[in-house]
Amino acid sequence: MVLVIIVLIVSIMFFIYNIYHDKLTFLNIKLISIEEKINSTLIKRKELIKDSEKIIRNITKTNKQIYEGFEEVNEKDTSMMELDRKLLVYINEFHLIKDKYQKLQKDDEFQKIAFKINETEDLLNAYKDYYNNNASKYNKLIKRFPVIITTILKRKKEKLFFDKKSSNDSDYNDFKY
Repeated sequence: MVLVIIVLIVSIMFFIYNIYHDKLTFLNIKLISIEEKINSTLIKRKELIKDSEKIIRNITKTNKQIYEGFEEVNEKDTSMMELDRKLLVYINEFHLIKDKYQKLQKDDEFQKIAFKINETEDLLNAYKDYYNNNASKYNKLIKRFPVIITTILKRKKEKLFFDKKSSNDSDYNDFKY
């Protein structure tokens, strides 16, 4: 009788563990997927800024470099979050230039790039919110019993929010965007 109770308890624990493990795996896959979408959108955004420079030079008839230090954006060791912050500086510059020159506002090709840049902004905001929401769910799950046992054994770590904050940080409104 004792053996049956032990087997039953172990079976129930194994069943519960599998449920939580599947949830954890599913959330991890979601996070990886959204990271890929964020990364591809950032690359698209970088190319749009690069293309806008050619158009700005052509319309304003200048040989001067439009976005100073833009070459640094192409560093290979740059994280997704760093790339996002660097590109934001150039996006702001793009909007300032757009507002400054009436000729640019009349150019169809420039307007297409401006529309696409705004489109990437909307996508990135949605992706970041989705990522942070799922990172929060993941972080809560790895702290629950019985998942915490696996977390300790497999040395799983809390996922950072998109602004590199942890869920233990008391300042949730300190996003850099």
